[in-house]
Amino acid sequence: MLFAAMVAMVSCREVPTYDVTQPKGDTLKERMIGANRIISQSEEQQIDSYVARRGWQMQRLSDGARVMVTRQGQGAAIGYEDTVDILYRVENLAGKVIYDSVQEQVVAGHLKPTRGLDAAIRTLRRGAEAKVILPSEQAYGVVGDTEKIGSRVVLIYTVEVH
Repeated sequence: MLFAAMVAMVSCREVPTYDVTQPKGDTLKERMIGANRIISQSEEQQIDSYVARRGWQMQRLSDGARVMVTRQGQGAAIGYEDTVDILYRVENLAGKVIYDSVQEQVVAGHLKPTRGLDAAIRTLRRGAEAKVILPSEQAYGVVGDTEKIGSRVVLIYTVEVH
């Protein structure tokens, strides 16, 4: 009889229900913005630590890219829509070389998807060399380059402008 009373009490308890509906658009959008903000702050902290460990004095550009000129160029300043030849090496924050000795002709102001590298090049002169650090949003972002650069990778470029 005691057993039957216990079973009756347990079975009378409500079964919890969970709302599995999708959040409203604004709520989902706010969550995504919050997640992206956290990722961006984490990348900034990683970059700050990387730069501090090396003792680099870098200029922070308005878009988040950072530049440190290692050799001043003697040529003209690079302006919007100037065509320049660049030689670069790309690695990640762990020091893994992703691309080495890539030579490319670029038009300043039209270098996509690496907007941060484009902005950094326009701070240099012909003949200059620089270290450039790009947060993922200024490099290849969430998609990567579909070859060697994965999603949300901070990149370090060593670039020479010819």
